[in-house]
Amino acid sequence: MSTQKAMMSHLISFGRQILAAVALAALFLSCSGFGPQGSLVTSTKVGIYATENAGSKYGTSCAFSILGLIALGDGSIETAAANGGVSTIKSIDLESFSILFFYARLCTVVRGD
Repeated sequence: MSTQKAMMSHLISFGRQILAAVALAALFLSCSGFGPQGSLVTSTKVGIYATENAGSKYGTSCAFSILGLIALGDGSIETAAANGGVSTIKSIDLESFSILFFYARLCTVVRGD
């Protein structure tokens, strides 16, 4: 019986170490990125450029990641402008959204004429 108790104790200890490693990974991955980051959920919009008039057209482009392992997309200003038919850019915003380290998205939003 003492061998089974020792084995259970080791399994519980190992489980706690795995949980601590996952928690640390979530903390470090949530700290990387643009703008303010929440540990659980992030949903922010940050203006990085603007003129006096935002314009009548807008376009967006996004890049995203899954589990911090796969990152895809084109979040460039050029693609956002092309997607909205914007030839003269008057404002640029960045919008970020993430849930823990499972999913993250960063979008560029351009406005202009």
